[in-house]
Amino acid sequence: MIKEYIVIAFTENQIGVLNRITASYLRRKINIESLKVSESSIKGISMFVISAFTTDEVIDKLVKQLRNIIDVIQVEYYSSEELITQEIALYKISSKIYKENGTVDMIIRTWNARIIEMNPSYVVVEKTGTREDIEAMKNELESKGLLTEFTRSGSVVLHRDAPDPNLADKF
Repeated sequence: MIKEYIVIAFTENQIGVLNRITASYLRRKINIESLKVSESSIKGISMFVISAFTTDEVIDKLVKQLRNIIDVIQVEYYSSEELITQEIALYKISSKIYKENGTVDMIIRTWNARIIEMNPSYVVVEKTGTREDIEAMKNELESKGLLTEFTRSGSVVLHRDAPDPNLADKF
Protein backbone atom coordinates (compact mmCIF):
# COMPACT_ATOMS: atom_id res chain seq x y z
CA MET A 1 0.00 0.00 0.00
CA ILE A 2 1.38 3.40 -0.98
CA LYS A 3 1.52 5.97 1.81
CA GLU A 4 3.65 8.88 2.92
CA TYR A 5 6.98 8.10 4.55
CA ILE A 6 9.38 10.62 6.03
CA VAL A 7 13.06 9.74 5.98
CA ILE A 8 15.30 11.49 8.50
CA ALA A 9 19.01 11.21 7.82
CA PHE A 10 21.92 12.65 9.75
CA THR A 11 25.02 13.17 7.63
CA GLU A 12 28.43 14.74 7.78
CA ASN A 13 28.26 18.19 6.23
CA GLN A 14 30.10 17.28 3.01
CA ILE A 15 29.82 18.33 -0.62
CA GLY A 16 27.84 15.86 -2.74
CA VAL A 17 25.85 14.16 0.02
CA LEU A 18 22.59 15.71 -1.16
CA ASN A 19 23.22 14.46 -4.69
CA ARG A 20 23.97 10.91 -3.54
CA ILE A 21 20.85 10.79 -1.37
CA THR A 22 18.48 12.16 -4.02
CA ALA A 23 20.05 9.85 -6.64
CA SER A 24 18.95 6.89 -4.50
CA TYR A 25 15.35 8.11 -4.78
CA LEU A 26 15.74 8.64 -8.53
CA ARG A 27 17.07 5.10 -9.09
CA ARG A 28 13.98 3.70 -7.35
CA LYS A 29 11.67 6.08 -9.28
CA ILE A 30 10.38 7.70 -6.07
CA ASN A 31 9.14 11.27 -6.39
CA ILE A 32 10.29 13.46 -3.48
CA GLU A 33 7.36 15.50 -2.17
CA SER A 34 9.45 17.72 0.09
CA LEU A 35 13.10 17.96 1.04
CA LYS A 36 14.58 20.02 3.85
CA VAL A 37 18.24 20.10 4.79
CA SER A 38 19.42 21.99 7.84
CA GLU A 39 22.13 21.90 10.43
CA SER A 40 21.38 19.65 13.36
CA SER A 41 21.97 20.39 17.01
CA ILE A 42 25.46 18.87 16.56
CA LYS A 43 28.07 21.03 14.83
CA GLY A 44 29.14 19.70 11.42
CA ILE A 45 26.15 17.34 11.15
CA SER A 46 23.29 18.01 8.74
CA MET A 47 19.74 16.74 9.08
CA PHE A 48 17.79 15.73 5.97
CA VAL A 49 14.00 15.43 6.13
CA ILE A 50 12.61 13.84 2.97
CA SER A 51 8.93 13.17 2.39
CA ALA A 52 7.75 10.77 -0.33
CA PHE A 53 4.87 8.44 -1.13
CA THR A 54 5.84 4.79 -1.64
CA THR A 55 5.35 1.31 -0.21
CA ASP A 56 6.76 -0.15 2.99
CA GLU A 57 8.92 -2.59 1.04
CA VAL A 58 10.44 0.09 -1.22
CA ILE A 59 11.15 2.56 1.63
CA ASP A 60 12.81 -0.20 3.64
CA LYS A 61 15.16 -1.04 0.72
CA LEU A 62 15.84 2.65 0.11
CA VAL A 63 16.82 3.31 3.73
CA LYS A 64 19.15 0.27 3.70
CA GLN A 65 20.78 1.72 0.59
CA LEU A 66 21.09 5.18 2.19
CA ARG A 67 22.87 3.63 5.19
CA ASN A 68 25.63 2.52 2.80
CA ILE A 69 26.47 6.09 1.78
CA ILE A 70 29.75 6.90 3.51
CA ASP A 71 28.77 10.35 4.85
CA VAL A 72 25.42 9.11 6.25
CA ILE A 73 25.70 8.60 9.99
CA GLN A 74 22.14 7.56 10.80
CA VAL A 75 18.96 7.20 8.76
CA GLU A 76 15.47 6.05 9.72
CA TYR A 77 12.02 6.26 8.18
CA TYR A 78 8.71 7.07 9.78
CA SER A 79 5.06 7.26 8.88
CA SER A 80 3.54 10.71 9.25
CA GLU A 81 1.66 9.56 12.38
CA GLU A 82 4.93 8.95 14.22
CA LEU A 83 6.13 12.54 13.83
CA ILE A 84 4.95 16.03 14.65
CA THR A 85 5.16 17.89 11.33
CA GLN A 86 4.63 21.51 10.42
CA GLU A 87 5.26 23.63 7.35
CA ILE A 88 5.39 27.36 6.77
CA ALA A 89 3.83 29.07 3.77
CA LEU A 90 3.85 32.59 2.37
CA TYR A 91 0.91 33.92 0.35
CA LYS A 92 1.18 37.12 -1.69
CA ILE A 93 -2.00 39.12 -2.29
CA SER A 94 -2.34 42.32 -4.29
CA SER A 95 -2.71 45.37 -2.00
CA LYS A 96 -5.51 46.67 -4.23
CA ILE A 97 -7.46 43.41 -3.86
CA TYR A 98 -6.72 43.37 -0.12
CA LYS A 99 -8.14 46.89 0.37
CA GLU A 100 -11.21 46.29 -1.81
CA ASN A 101 -12.08 42.84 -0.52
CA GLY A 102 -12.95 42.40 3.17
CA THR A 103 -12.87 38.64 2.70
CA VAL A 104 -9.07 38.52 3.01
CA ASP A 105 -9.09 39.61 6.67
CA MET A 106 -11.72 37.00 7.45
CA ILE A 107 -9.69 34.26 5.72
CA ILE A 108 -6.51 35.31 7.57
CA ARG A 109 -8.29 35.12 10.93
CA THR A 110 -10.08 31.86 10.09
CA TRP A 111 -6.82 30.11 9.18
CA ASN A 112 -4.89 31.65 12.10
CA ALA A 113 -2.42 33.28 9.70
CA ARG A 114 -0.73 36.65 10.06
CA ILE A 115 0.33 39.54 7.87
CA ILE A 116 4.13 39.88 7.83
CA GLU A 117 4.55 42.59 5.21
CA MET A 118 2.29 45.23 3.76
CA ASN A 119 3.24 47.79 1.11
CA PRO A 120 1.49 49.69 -1.73
CA SER A 121 1.90 46.75 -4.17
CA TYR A 122 1.20 43.63 -2.13
CA VAL A 123 0.45 42.02 1.23
CA VAL A 124 2.37 38.93 2.39
CA VAL A 125 0.55 36.53 4.70
CA GLU A 126 2.33 33.79 6.68
CA LYS A 127 0.73 30.54 7.83
CA THR A 128 2.33 27.77 9.85
CA GLY A 129 0.50 24.47 10.03
CA THR A 130 -0.03 21.07 8.54
CA ARG A 131 0.38 20.52 4.81
CA GLU A 132 -3.40 20.02 4.56
CA ASP A 133 -4.19 23.35 6.29
CA ILE A 134 -1.69 25.24 4.14
CA GLU A 135 -3.11 23.71 0.97
CA ALA A 136 -6.70 24.41 2.08
CA MET A 137 -5.94 28.09 2.72
CA LYS A 138 -4.18 28.32 -0.66
CA ASN A 139 -7.21 26.76 -2.38
CA GLU A 140 -9.58 29.18 -0.65
CA LEU A 141 -7.52 32.22 -1.67
CA GLU A 142 -7.21 30.91 -5.25
CA SER A 143 -10.91 30.15 -5.57
CA LYS A 144 -11.71 33.76 -4.66
CA GLY A 145 -9.08 35.12 -7.08
CA LEU A 146 -7.02 36.65 -4.26
CA LEU A 147 -3.69 34.81 -4.53
CA THR A 148 -0.93 36.22 -6.76
CA GLU A 149 2.02 34.16 -5.48
CA PHE A 150 2.60 31.24 -3.11
CA THR A 151 5.54 29.33 -1.61
CA ARG A 152 5.93 26.74 1.15
CA SER A 153 8.73 25.11 3.10
CA GLY A 154 9.35 21.42 3.47
CA SER A 155 8.27 19.62 6.59
CA VAL A 156 9.88 20.52 9.90
CA VAL A 157 9.62 17.50 12.19
CA LEU A 158 10.01 16.27 15.74
CA HIS A 159 9.58 12.73 17.03
CA ARG A 160 6.45 12.03 19.04
CA ASP A 161 8.44 9.57 21.18
CA ALA A 162 11.54 10.52 23.12
CA PRO A 163 14.59 10.73 20.83
CA ASP A 164 17.45 8.24 21.12
CA PRO A 165 19.45 9.49 24.16
CA ASN A 166 22.62 7.97 22.69
CA LEU A 167 22.31 9.83 19.35
CA ALA A 168 25.04 12.36 20.22
CA ASP A 169 27.41 9.50 21.11
CA LYS A 170 27.18 8.19 17.51
CA PHE A 171 28.83 11.37 16.24
